[in-house]
Amino acid sequence: MSQPIISRRPLSSIISKLVLGGAGFSTQLHPDPASLPVRDIVNHALKLGFRTFDTSPYYTPSEELLGDAFSHPDIVSRYKRSEIILMTKVGRIAALEFNYSPAWIRYSVNRSLDRFKTSYLDVVFCHDIEFVTDDDAVAAVGVLFDFVDQGKIRYVGVSGYTIDRLVSVANLVKEKYGRPLDAVQNWAQLTIQNTRLEEEGLTKFRDAGVDCVFNSSPLCIGLLRSGGVPIGSLGDFHPAPPGLREKVSQASEWLESRGENLASLALRFAIARINLASPRPPGACTVLGGASIWEIDANANAARMILEASKENAGQHGDIRDFELVRSDRLEADEELVLGFRRIIGDWFNFGFTSPEAGWNILTKKMNDQPRDNQYRSKL
Repeated sequence: MSQPIISRRPLSSIISKLVLGGAGFSTQLHPDPASLPVRDIVNHALKLGFRTFDTSPYYTPSEELLGDAFSHPDIVSRYKRSEIILMTKVGRIAALEFNYSPAWIRYSVNRSLDRFKTSYLDVVFCHDIEFVTDDDAVAAVGVLFDFVDQGKIRYVGVSGYTIDRLVSVANLVKEKYGRPLDAVQNWAQLTIQNTRLEEEGLTKFRDAGVDCVFNSSPLCIGLLRSGGVPIGSLGDFHPAPPGLREKVSQASEWLESRGENLASLALRFAIARINLASPRPPGACTVLGGASIWEIDANANAARMILEASKENAGQHGDIRDFELVRSDRLEADEELVLGFRRIIGDWFNFGFTSPEAGWNILTKKMNDQPRDNQYRSKL
């Protein structure tokens, strides 16, 4: 990719409302991700208007597959590097392996640069910070800030499941470095099943100076769809207990009896809520999944159902980038379905997973009770 000029405009001024996540190109979610037509999928996503892509070295081999796609002549000839926002992560290596040392953070960033064949990365997150100490995470952010000063990274963020840990690190970063985090990414806590991000996190992130909040996994790693959770080559890692899975399955059947699809409804709900949240962060984004052209189309169609273009943006791009305002008519039509879903899941509404799981030691970064029966029962 060509060498651009690195700018430091606020991330919220350049980010798109919808982000395509790369976890679907991993062994966690697919038995053979190398067999996927990733070049064709990325090319199709670009044609639909996706310009922001999120992945992680932990999502093996997603970085390599996406790097191959973005460096392919068919894509390079059509899209400038400056049009694409590449987001990746550092710190998490495997289900039970983390390395937040400065040396590893530097190695991981440089490896990602090589994999994407680019001179810079747009956003780099410290991955799943609840598995390490706050000091580990803050120090790693400092290393990433050094990369920003060198022009190899544009924006820095942290990601994870546990909201209070994300808030804590965001405040500590601002206090220590005198500059806030550009972004926070939280997964599966602004969904049709769990709205804790909106209730417990957004105000605190705003107060910590965070510019962009990314709501990832709006389908809760494939739980909120028909057919059950995805099973990759590593087995069933999903943290949802059997009771929650059963209630979601019942709710999915109820929706289908009314001509509705759970995945589409859940996506519409998540997209609407992050954009209507109060206080709404300057950058409010939804990270969607998809490991096939069919899935990408389904996700884009769900977004079109709940979003519309403003008068100013109508026809500007001719694709999903124009859609940014929540449609009140669709929101009203979905309300009864959302309430019906929640009646069925009952007490499982706002149920949260334990992350990290009991027995994890954030100081040693190991399980206290190894070996474990299922080392993969850990989230993406």
